Amino acid sequence: MYDVIVVGSGISGLYAALNARRAGASVALISKSSLLRSNSAVASGGINAVIKSTRNDSCREHVADTIKGSDNLGRLAAINAMVSGGKEIIEDLVKMGVVFDCDENGDIAQRPFGGTKAKRTCYIGDRTGASITQTLLMQCRKEGVIIFHNHMILSIAMFKEKLSGITLLRRSDSQVIAFACKSLILAGGGYAGIYRGHSTNSQESSGDLLAIALRAKMRLVNMEFVQFHPTTLLGSGTLISEAARGEGAIIVDETGKRFTDELQTRDKLSRDIVRHQLAGRKVFLDFRHLSEETIDKKLPSARKNALNGAGIDILNELLPITPSAHYTMGGIWTRNDTSTDIDNIFACGECAYSGVHGANRLGGNSLLEAAYFGRLAGTEAARAAKKELFHPIDYALVNRESNYVEMILGGENRFNINTMRRNLGNNLYKNAGVFRTHDSLANSLEYIHYLIKVSSGLRCINKERNNNVELMSIIEFKNALIVAEAMVMSAMAREESRGAHYREDYPDTNDQKFGRDTILQRLAGTFLRITFESYLSSDWWHRIRKFFHAQ
Repeated sequence: MYDVIVVGSGISGLYAALNARRAGASVALISKSSLLRSNSAVASGGINAVIKSTRNDSCREHVADTIKGSDNLGRLAAINAMVSGGKEIIEDLVKMGVVFDCDENGDIAQRPFGGTKAKRTCYIGDRTGASITQTLLMQCRKEGVIIFHNHMILSIAMFKEKLSGITLLRRSDSQVIAFACKSLILAGGGYAGIYRGHSTNSQESSGDLLAIALRAKMRLVNMEFVQFHPTTLLGSGTLISEAARGEGAIIVDETGKRFTDELQTRDKLSRDIVRHQLAGRKVFLDFRHLSEETIDKKLPSARKNALNGAGIDILNELLPITPSAHYTMGGIWTRNDTSTDIDNIFACGECAYSGVHGANRLGGNSLLEAAYFGRLAGTEAARAAKKELFHPIDYALVNRESNYVEMILGGENRFNINTMRRNLGNNLYKNAGVFRTHDSLANSLEYIHYLIKVSSGLRCINKERNNNVELMSIIEFKNALIVAEAMVMSAMAREESRGAHYREDYPDTNDQKFGRDTILQRLAGTFLRITFESYLSSDWWHRIRKFFHAQ
């Protein structure tokens, strides 16, 4: 029993857990696998912040760039709050021991990123995310956050429409257990991993929390917006950070021709690269004009990944690249204070729709969003927990989840889980990737429905209960199919091109009809309803309830 439970061990989850603990709550942090396998831990480029206003940059400019990058679908109040809090986040990280790279004057160094020419991205070489994650993890342990790794959330437990806790699969013995809590924070990452074989994400990024939220009748928002990172290793999807282009690497074809602007937003750059590939060209990232000192000091991971992943020394050779699914702008609907459709449940990070990215995320904004809204979620969850009591957990739910696990463990398997995951990824990349049409999306949806039907025949070949990787993979895949269906249906409904969502049959932006969020909600059974709604930043009823609850 804990006052606050946080699901997710990336920057948003760690920051949330830390701040809930600092507010006096007892806190448990749940991680599905090892603690350093989150997307935050492999985020390389940096974290955006206006440290001091100058002639070249200011908070106003950061807000304007973010809104423009969002293709006018960003939530202004949330963007303003995040940008205004950027300097404080950097200062807080430095106090905890994060050592950012500095310039010759001893000030924090900043590099330019796509979507802006201002230098506002703070960095630690090209391993920024890993350094921040490790520091936050050590701080959480130091301040008394209880951490459970290798525990997978299965469902949200409710009692008389009140949050009572969560059910979990304990990986060590495949046992279903229940944790009680007064407040719950969902911070388990995005769903780009469903593009298996065409993604920079680990296979764990299957959108579990979004599938669980949808089953709990919570709203999902803008699921169609999937950002493809333009520079990943051809054949493996290994990320080559935007830091490379920020430090001067250029994109060329096999003739050596530079055919695009490397520092435009990721959606536009990905489309330029794919168009060039469809015309029969090969695309490369060229570092050869950069000095060895610059590469080894500022881009060591890029050199290492290129050598290990492709056998190429970027000092002397061109590096073959292609876009891969990288980040998802859609997620669980939240208010500006990170609260959701269910009282005492909060969401932050990539699994949440905070509204700051809109239809397309600017590089460097994701780590700032994770830190800012993670900190806010921790504070809000702790405050809510102080006014709440524990509610009973209905163990019929635990039994139901136990029976579900036993069913997957038992019986004879009929299909190959790894083949099905790869086939889903290939289909999504081809039909719901950088370019989309109604027909391609319809083909993808038909295939998803086929996979949903046959996935009922998936069983564990290995019947061992201890650390059964196959069991978790099957549960992840079933969640991935729910998320893929939501994503493709949202993409079919949005008959326009905006940000990362590009419809070849509707190449123009239609503000009058689609200048609003795509809201997806589960009705009875498995039926989904899609509507387009504007977000009201002044949610007065919620604010009034919150005020009187605080009193």
